[in-house]
Amino acid sequence: MATITLVTYLIDGYNLLYAIGLASRNLPAKGLERARTQLLDWLADQLADRDDRLRIVFDAQKGPAPSSEYSHRGVRVRFAFRQTADELIEELIRDELHPKRVTVVSNDGQVQESARHRECFVLTCQEFVDWLIAKPAPAARAPGESAEVSATPEEMAAWLEAFSQPMKRRKP
Repeated sequence: MATITLVTYLIDGYNLLYAIGLASRNLPAKGLERARTQLLDWLADQLADRDDRLRIVFDAQKGPAPSSEYSHRGVRVRFAFRQTADELIEELIRDELHPKRVTVVSNDGQVQESARHRECFVLTCQEFVDWLIAKPAPAARAPGESAEVSATPEEMAAWLEAFSQPMKRRKP
């Protein structure tokens, strides 16, 4: 039996948000909140068909209080209270038990160097977006609709043989 190794993508949220053009540096707070939600929804949609885990960190140095990590449609979200997202990402990298299973997504050179030092895989924001775009998108399905499964010719022949025969009636 093959073991599946999950990859955790540890993402610098604002780096990615600005890199893909969802926000500019002078965006008001409400606009920034909307842009974050758009980013989280897009990421959740892009990786909906994978078992990989997404963990995204946003700066919140001036936040009113620390907040717990929470899930947004399967994407784990954390705000760096009284520190930068870069500092929190470096802390998370240091504490990681399996750093080779982590891909760090950031444009910050120091964060990238910390990740490489712990043997994490490193992607710039653009490389990550390019990878997401190049990956085939899952087929859209209506809620409750099951995924279409294709059979090999051998499987199809076996199914036709098994299910094409008339059912034998039982005697009462």
